[in-house]
Amino acid sequence: MRRSAGCLLAAAAVAVILLIPLAGIPYATNLAFTLLVLFIIAQSWDWMGGLTGYFNLGHYAFYGIGAYAFAIILVGGSSTSIAFLAALFAGAVAAATLAYPLFRLQGDYFAFATLALLPLFELLAFNLSPITKGADGIMLPPKYVLVPAFYAAAALAITAFLTTIVITRSRFGYALKSIKNDEQAAEVVGVHTFPTKVGILAISAAFASLAGGIHAWQMSFIDPPTVFGLQVAFVPIAMALLGGSGLLWGPLVGALVLFVIQHWLLTNVTILHATIYGAIILLIGRYMPGGLLRSGAVQSVPFLRGLAKAYHHPEIQASRSDHQMSLPLATGHGANGRVLLECNDVTMRFGGLVALNNVSFDVKQGEIVGLVGANGSGKTTLFNCLSMMYRPSGSISFAGHELTTLRRDQVARLGIGRTFQIPRPFGDLTVAENIAIAGEFRAGATTLTDAFAQVDIFARFVGLEDRLASRADALTLQEKKSLELARALASRPSLLLVDEVASGLTLAEVRRFIRHIREIRDRYGVTVIWVEHIFSALSQVVDRLIVLEYGNIIADKPLAEAVVDERVLKSYLGVAGASVRR
Repeated sequence: MRRSAGCLLAAAAVAVILLIPLAGIPYATNLAFTLLVLFIIAQSWDWMGGLTGYFNLGHYAFYGIGAYAFAIILVGGSSTSIAFLAALFAGAVAAATLAYPLFRLQGDYFAFATLALLPLFELLAFNLSPITKGADGIMLPPKYVLVPAFYAAAALAITAFLTTIVITRSRFGYALKSIKNDEQAAEVVGVHTFPTKVGILAISAAFASLAGGIHAWQMSFIDPPTVFGLQVAFVPIAMALLGGSGLLWGPLVGALVLFVIQHWLLTNVTILHATIYGAIILLIGRYMPGGLLRSGAVQSVPFLRGLAKAYHHPEIQASRSDHQMSLPLATGHGANGRVLLECNDVTMRFGGLVALNNVSFDVKQGEIVGLVGANGSGKTTLFNCLSMMYRPSGSISFAGHELTTLRRDQVARLGIGRTFQIPRPFGDLTVAENIAIAGEFRAGATTLTDAFAQVDIFARFVGLEDRLASRADALTLQEKKSLELARALASRPSLLLVDEVASGLTLAEVRRFIRHIREIRDRYGVTVIWVEHIFSALSQVVDRLIVLEYGNIIADKPLAEAVVDERVLKSYLGVAGASVRR
């Protein structure tokens, strides 16, 4: 019922907007047209900033590229439709071309690099005068096109809004959200991040460029400062941030509020427009950092609270059966005994520090291997090398594939899953969404619907069946570690790397994890390498121990032999190690 009411309200709002030109008031039509263009730019920016977490401060440059492409093609004698296509493709091609150098950067470095796009393209527009007419600008054929331009902008704005809904609820959208939360963790569960980022940059650029073409058509004249100037470039970004970046309605609300503020200042204040405008934005940023829709005042109003609700996949009902369903894992019992993982002379250096020094060992299919050593011995570094978070020298072969030549997502799809010592779930996604992402981006995955259909099985296995709709950042430490295990299993690994899941847990929770590890191997044939400081937990399940000291393997033996080895006792187990029994 609530969704139907929202749809009717949205349809009514669209109908009102489309009727504005029929009122015969050019000033009102022009205001609405400008608002629509700003919303398109704000919404397309938010696909990068709000969904992916990459703050593209140069997004307005694509608007300028589209404006120039449209104007050049139209003045050259082509039709308006061809000019619009040229604007769209010019932005998308420019984005795809710029993607490689830009996405070699992250965080503030990415933001500052994109900021340089605006003066760069403004300078090019000034100097490529045979094409752009330089400082003289381009005069388009004089024609009154306000009404058709308005309807073109309205159609594009509606398309942008609907595109946001489609992206948010798609496989592509979940890849973007995982990148925003933790790009490395996204790659470890199988998301190929680079083409995903290139894709969303190209899509956002195409919309901004087409908006630039429509605006140029209506203005009939463009020059470099108009379409690349810093004085207007940040307004759409401020709109998205003001309303609530990452929310469906955020850019629209921000565009409306900021547009009203702008025009109130123009008509009621004679001086210091930019100063007052900037002060308002700073105050909102200070006291409402998540945007208007996330503020306490808005959250207290039922209707507005609905606008502020982030999209999550509809809640999945956990099975109420007491029977534990089998995990959808392919068993590897038939291959037990063959070498699955082989490391030869693996070395990892961080400057002058040698974290791993010519480490060589192999792991057979169906083994549970304990990896131990004092803090700083290189255990987690080794895991990071096996999952290609680090690029070591030497050779790492897994199921006949050389891992050192592969990307992290390729390693994940080969069948290596892992947990992290410090849990790294996708915090603003639900438990169900975290597990589904791993299931969707594994090798041989089918559809997002199928991935969500199996979420309950993995959640029940680790005891999270009643937390499927909870955000991951609201879980306890133990629940986050359980989620990490469920997410790793959802990627269907044949080798599972478990990094200190028992640390910080109660005795009962440790026992449960021990049962999980044993069942993963005994029932499903998954090979396990387990890093753990709680040796009493390891001793109950491992077949053999690999002991690291200062990046070197000092022992690789069956458990019974390792616990009486003098070097192991001295380095790690201490005198109490002699009394350990399986």
